[in-house]
Order: sequence, then C-alpha cells, then structure tokens
Amino acid sequence: MREEFLWVEKYRPRNIVTCILPRETKKIFIDFVNNNEIPNLLLCGTSGVGKTTVAKALCNELGADFVLINGSEERNIDTLRVKIRQFASTVSLTVDGGPKIVILDEADYLNPQSTQPALRGFIEEFSKHCSFIFTCNYKNRIIPALHSRCTVIDFAIPNNEKQTLAMSALDRLKSICKEESIEF
Repeated sequence: MREEFLWVEKYRPRNIVTCILPRETKKIFIDFVNNNEIPNLLLCGTSGVGKTTVAKALCNELGADFVLINGSEERNIDTLRVKIRQFASTVSLTVDGGPKIVILDEADYLNPQSTQPALRGFIEEFSKHCSFIFTCNYKNRIIPALHSRCTVIDFAIPNNEKQTLAMSALDRLKSICKEESIEF
C-alpha cells in the first residue's frame, strides 16, 4: 500500500536551486546558502509565490533547527512569547549545531500594537542565538521596527520572467504527474 502525502509537502522543494523563483530573487537566496548565513528576513509577496517554501528550503540547506509558527493561527502574544522564548533560548538540536531560525508565517496577521513590537524585542534579545524569517502578503502591515531589523525581499515577478517561470512550473507539474502515474 502506498503512503499518502499532501502533495504540497511531498513535492515541496528542499533546496533553493529547485525553487521556481525570479532570477535575481533566487540569486539572493543562493548567496545566503553559499555564505552559510541567514539574516533576519521579511519575505513579502502574494499568496503562493514560494515565501514559506523558500524559508523552509533555506533552513534545510543550512542544517538549521527551526520552528514554524503560523501568525494567522497563533497571534496571541503570550503563546508567541512562550514558544519563541522556549525555542530561541535553548541550544540547537541539529547534529552540527546549526543555526536556530524562527519562521513566523503570515506575520501580517499579527497585532501591530502588541505582538509585532514584542517581536522586535525578541529579535534583539535572541540575536546571538537565533534568526527570524517573517513571511507576509502585505508588507505595509508590518511595523517599521520589524522592517528595519530585517532584510526585506519582495517576491514580485518581473513581467519579462513571467512566461519562463510559468513554463518552469508547468514542467514541475508534468514531472509530478509522471511520478504519480497520472495521465495528462
């Protein structure tokens, strides 16, 4: 009997090279991997452009110990405070003591009056032990104090690359269909 997986997870790229991204955007992330570093990042763009996939791929390639927190589901400041503090204040559990990363997905859903300012404090408090990657659809909903502590990367697709990226996505879908023995 075949194991069942959500295909979005089963076929999610595990490294930056296999992510389908605009040329310049991909180069930025390849440089992070080559330099073996992940600064605090704010990844912004529309739904489905690969922000969370890139965050996970970066962590995977660099052997990072990471936690993924969904900002639209866990926006209570006390929950975040406990989870982030427990994770960021402990040693890395990776074999080679890789970096620690907090991925805060959908950070634009977090309260800009209470939760986001607290995150600024976490970035400062844990800067020696932990990096933060925020993903958001609307960067204008992220407070300036977080913007200024992160490298902001916009996942906008340049018009001159849309066709090439669409073809790359189609090729990926074809390979998935072949692997799953689906006629197309």
